[in-house]
Amino acid sequence: MAAIGNRGTVVEAAAFNVEEDVNRLRGAMKGAGTDEAVVIEVLARRTIAQRQRIKEAYKLTVGKDLAGDLQGELTGNTEKVVLGLLMIAPKYDAYELRTAIKGSGTEEAALIDILASRTNAEIRAITEVYMKGTSHLEDDIEADTSGMFKRVLVSLLTAGRDESNTVNETQAVQDAKCLRSIRRSLGGTSRIALRGRCLDLWRMFSWQ
Repeated sequence: MAAIGNRGTVVEAAAFNVEEDVNRLRGAMKGAGTDEAVVIEVLARRTIAQRQRIKEAYKLTVGKDLAGDLQGELTGNTEKVVLGLLMIAPKYDAYELRTAIKGSGTEEAALIDILASRTNAEIRAITEVYMKGTSHLEDDIEADTSGMFKRVLVSLLTAGRDESNTVNETQAVQDAKCLRSIRRSLGGTSRIALRGRCLDLWRMFSWQ
């Protein structure tokens, strides 16, 4: 399921009719202007999988790419959101990561939001999609970040976090004691050690 994506809170539309949705979208783009409300109503209330079916049906019916037609009809933030809705999850994540990295500054929050919350399988899918561009995700992150932050992100990209439901109680107690002892001596070196240990635990174990 990672190839399509199943995150989010949108549930499958009841009585989903792909042909009806295609006709509504075609109607919204006819004439001098575009009925953006209809476009948003249709696409924002469908799951990722349902939107992929709409894309396929649109191409079979119209002979053109739905994203391309909408791109020619919409502008600004509406265009960005709608085109994002038409992407499968790994492609959208790869797009957001590339956007966060390119330019004069790096949007670190976006890198954390995506890489720290995805499963190992999802990270592997994102990396594969990203490679279809002009560079590798790990190379770009290494070039745009530094220090402990870079170390954590690169580690997350290995997609090797423990995702089992088994809790090692002994290890948990040891980690807690380690963090407590570092926390009690708040010197500069201890602060760095505390931050480093916290990041190590974060990258090693699943967020779920």
